[in-house]
Amino acid sequence: MRKLIRADVRRILKKRTVILFFLGMFLYLCINLAAKHALYPEPVVGVKEMIEKLNTFSIVMGIVIFFAVYADDFKSSCFVMAIGRGISRTKVIISKLLDVTLVLGVMYLIMTLFATLEFLALGMQFDDTLASAWFGSAFISLYKSVGYIALASMILYITNNVPLGIISLVTLYVLVPNSAILFSLNDSISRLHVERLHYAGLADSALADFLFGSVGSAVIKLILGFVIYFGGVLIVTTSLFEKKELDF
Repeated sequence: MRKLIRADVRRILKKRTVILFFLGMFLYLCINLAAKHALYPEPVVGVKEMIEKLNTFSIVMGIVIFFAVYADDFKSSCFVMAIGRGISRTKVIISKLLDVTLVLGVMYLIMTLFATLEFLALGMQFDDTLASAWFGSAFISLYKSVGYIALASMILYITNNVPLGIISLVTLYVLVPNSAILFSLNDSISRLHVERLHYAGLADSALADFLFGSVGSAVIKLILGFVIYFGGVLIVTTSLFEKKELDF
């Protein structure tokens, strides 16, 4: 499985579209931060700007990485060849999720580091609250992106339909953050606060706990979300994918 992950990561990082989109989003964030600072030089505005641009970064790079890790692989049937060479389907599923986590993790690390350096170079300073908000938001953004891609990949494995997988991913990025508004349309559902229980809701709640100093509670919620949702995705995907007949 290690060889499969190394080969996949090398293939992904060699794709021009991945590099170009990453550089484009990186410049987008940096330019917007500089422009915002010119108008409003307060540090709190700078941090707010960086956090807002994280949403755009996560959506664009999430879709790009999904294409690079899953769509290209399904179109070329590389995963079928890997299974034909003796790699189990479960290992293929896990290796793809690790590919997503590694590549997105590196991109978030680079983006966060250089955005922080630009923030400091512009003469702004972090206090404890602003630093916690910025770095905590960056981590939660990565955490949610990996989760959305995992859920969309489940649809892809089950249906073998790349466009449907992309639509599922975009739907998750758009609807989940606005789920509280959707649930509020029904009073009975709204009172249950379902939006706090789904994957992104737990992540947002964990971020709030972290910002208020409840680190233990934040860690528990992140672990709970990971175990329930990633475990569920793995179980459902594996059980249904194992039953599918593949053309070797």
